[in-house]
Amino acid sequence: MTNESVQDGSQQNVVSPVVAQPNPPNIQSETPRDIHLITYSYLRWLLVLLPVVLFVVTVSTAIEQGHLERSISAYYGGWVRDVFVGTLIAIAVCLVAYQGVGLIEDYALNGAGFYAVYVALVPADFPVLMEKLKSSETPDGLAPSADEYIFFLRVTLACVLFLVLVVFLLEVRAGNVQRLFRAEVDRDWLHKLTRFFLVATMAVLIGFLALASQQLYFPAGDVTMDGLTQWGIPLTIHDLAAIFLISSLFVAVLTNTWPFFKFSALRESARQGYLVIAVLMTFGAFVPILVAQRFAPGREVILLEWWEIGLFATFWALETGRMRRLNKRQKTGRTVSTDDKARLLPEPSRVTDGSSNSAR
Repeated sequence: MTNESVQDGSQQNVVSPVVAQPNPPNIQSETPRDIHLITYSYLRWLLVLLPVVLFVVTVSTAIEQGHLERSISAYYGGWVRDVFVGTLIAIAVCLVAYQGVGLIEDYALNGAGFYAVYVALVPADFPVLMEKLKSSETPDGLAPSADEYIFFLRVTLACVLFLVLVVFLLEVRAGNVQRLFRAEVDRDWLHKLTRFFLVATMAVLIGFLALASQQLYFPAGDVTMDGLTQWGIPLTIHDLAAIFLISSLFVAVLTNTWPFFKFSALRESARQGYLVIAVLMTFGAFVPILVAQRFAPGREVILLEWWEIGLFATFWALETGRMRRLNKRQKTGRTVSTDDKARLLPEPSRVTDGSSNSAR
């Protein structure tokens, strides 16, 4: 109410119009769970976007140069070296930092992360790089020498070995390693198969680290990182790391489809596409090889590498979207079915109750 003067000098009460104020926005502070989910989502999408960055850069470079290199690793010695190394290190960090839905998936992704570091830091043509460094040495020391390169590589990979040990000890402390080996399944042969897989892959990782360390720290002659020769095929340390990296990514895909989940339950859990991806990553590997032989002879390796990486990135994007939809349904109070009944090969999960002493 306000008093206004009229022409005769008297006062008259006039009702002022009431202006409707907008309702204050319903602002809710983010809970720790919301922050964890946001961080989790960003981490998953980074594992999709980082390979895309590397793909765009390598394709752009190929267009600029007028030819395609024989492998992704061949870009190590060119203009794309910094992008190649930086992207792979970032992918390795994400793979190790990400906690898999199940312990076997997490186990496979950790291994993939460690192998990715060796792919990034140990070039495919290591002896050729050493010769180039030796020929480019200058008396003033402005150009890096081969000895300096070897020194810094030894220090860097020693740190990687230390991180491998730290992560392993953290997993033991959290009880994850023990639960992996004590996983109980309905069929005894599946239980034995799971244990065999764990022991075999762990032995492969230890053997790889031992071989790489021996050739780097205690070489019989010059450091060449030659690796080994299998069935008459020479496989360098870089080649072995790349093969084990892709194999670990395949295992991560496999843990999200048959035989870990019942075939009849794949469609209900929106996982039917993952089985197709797993088949394409194995039996479908001949596709890029045939394409290369027909249209790009000598480029079989790089097309096969991008085939495998692209399939894994596709799986990762689909699984990220699926889990995002499940989380939305859970937040709105809608029923979210569990995967327990759909599993054929039960996989141990982390302990989430108050008694857990997980350090990670």
